[in-house]
Amino acid sequence: MLRHTSMVTFTIAAALGGELIRSAEANPTPRSDVVVLDELVVSATGTARQLADAPGAVEIITAREIADMNALTIAEALDTALGVTIAQESGRVRVANIRGARSKHTLVLLDGRRLSYGFNDQIDLQQIPTVMVERIEIVRGPASALYGSDALGGVINIITKTPPETWSGMVQGQMGMHHDGGGKTFVGSGVVGGPLDRVRVLLSGEWRDHEGWDQTRALPDDGFAQQPSFLAGRVVFDLNAQHTLSAGLEYMDNATSGGQFYENLARERDANEERRGYYLQYDGQLTDNDQLMLRLNRSEYQHQMRFRPLAASGVRDTDQATTQIEARYHRLMRSQHLLTVGAEYRSDRVDNRIAGEHTQEDVENISLLVQNEFDLLDPLYVVLGLRYDHHSTFGDQWSPRASFIYGITDQLRLKGSIGQGFRAPSLTELYVTSMRRRGREVFAANSDLKPEQSTSYELGLEGEYGRYRAGLTGFYTDIDNLIESIFQHSEGQGQNRRDLYQYQNIAQATLKGLEVEGGVQLTPQLAFDGNLTWMESEDKTRGGDIGGLPKYKGRSGSAMPCRLGNYAVTCA
Repeated sequence: MLRHTSMVTFTIAAALGGELIRSAEANPTPRSDVVVLDELVVSATGTARQLADAPGAVEIITAREIADMNALTIAEALDTALGVTIAQESGRVRVANIRGARSKHTLVLLDGRRLSYGFNDQIDLQQIPTVMVERIEIVRGPASALYGSDALGGVINIITKTPPETWSGMVQGQMGMHHDGGGKTFVGSGVVGGPLDRVRVLLSGEWRDHEGWDQTRALPDDGFAQQPSFLAGRVVFDLNAQHTLSAGLEYMDNATSGGQFYENLARERDANEERRGYYLQYDGQLTDNDQLMLRLNRSEYQHQMRFRPLAASGVRDTDQATTQIEARYHRLMRSQHLLTVGAEYRSDRVDNRIAGEHTQEDVENISLLVQNEFDLLDPLYVVLGLRYDHHSTFGDQWSPRASFIYGITDQLRLKGSIGQGFRAPSLTELYVTSMRRRGREVFAANSDLKPEQSTSYELGLEGEYGRYRAGLTGFYTDIDNLIESIFQHSEGQGQNRRDLYQYQNIAQATLKGLEVEGGVQLTPQLAFDGNLTWMESEDKTRGGDIGGLPKYKGRSGSAMPCRLGNYAVTCA
């Protein structure tokens, strides 16, 4: 069995010129008698709003909080988020599930941009380090009215740092090992940026070396050695005070090697993953009341896997790519209505080779959206949104959503929403046959699949009183045409047995639950908070639940950041 042992780590952080540390201290911890909720969030409506005024259930994980928990990847940073469960899927991929929905129902964005699917149609949150992350915004509940397909359960938007106005930088190193000396890990990362006349630049990178286990003392599946690396760059050109042109790129690579029991034989497994992203974006303040955003985004993923001795299905090459062209226009009308109009074109492509079979498919999606944010009455704020998607395979999809915030008092708010979401079947589910669980399970594609559709209801109460804050939210979701892998039959006997599954639409499923959170600022440097989620899912067609996720998930803890000169350490 996998050994559960402790890690010993150390962290050294140095600031070039001290600017990154000073910028954090420029926003000091609030007084102990006041809870400040002035963080800006953009993922809930596509427009910048204070967290307390954002419709729906939204959470922000800041760079300071990420540093306090010493989270090196997005998966680690999300582990304590309310209503979010981090699970390990096939290929040791780490994915996020929101409110009991599957990971395929969670849309993961990088600065609002879509990422191409990865291994077995999943986006591995371990591939995205936190070295360049400014904050993570989590929208719980369907957001298809704003983002379209895949946002049936919620959205995780990873916001990265922007190039600073003055030159600054930081380098960090960590080393860790299990107490028996196995699985040594080395991590080095850094970020540096500043201005070059009217151009501002930012460069960030991380490299790791994770040694494999001693194969004489661990099962083959425990022995993978990994060498993930990450590089990202940002360039911002300030045309003038109202118009900005920006561009960026990301490159992620992870090579793994080690023993694995595959197709009834101990083999050596070598795999390499690459993820690349590029974007070009224009942001303009056309008038005092008009804003425009234009963006071109390209995301690519490649995966190669080989086995020695060669397995019958052990040669696998997968290429996936997403191309996205997007426009958003915002206009403030009569000082009361904030109107958002958007359009998007997206193309998704997969090229897969496995066991001598070659599959190459692509689909296109065109969408339009409109959203209005306005004060219906003095204490009642309403957001109405509608999105239309035309999919080249499935035709038309409409996604409406209505949300409200009612200010009972200045410190107490009632929030609610009702919305519909959808998820179009992925290219893998439609066209690609895949192997899982060491080659013992075969998942057959199904080109007759229909899109999943959902209707969700949400009602919550939240507020602050002095040093205290608390919130309670209930949610209920009906899902139609849920796509599940259904057992068909078995082939072979004994160790040569292989189970065959096929993706199919089951009639209906429900998700429901309660979320509770609260916290207290004990001193200017010490806070205590916690959350608890109860979730329940039901397959109304076959009975039982649909996920295998925990029924209860919670956490509690305190944080006390400490600082010493130009060196940063974390006290917890």
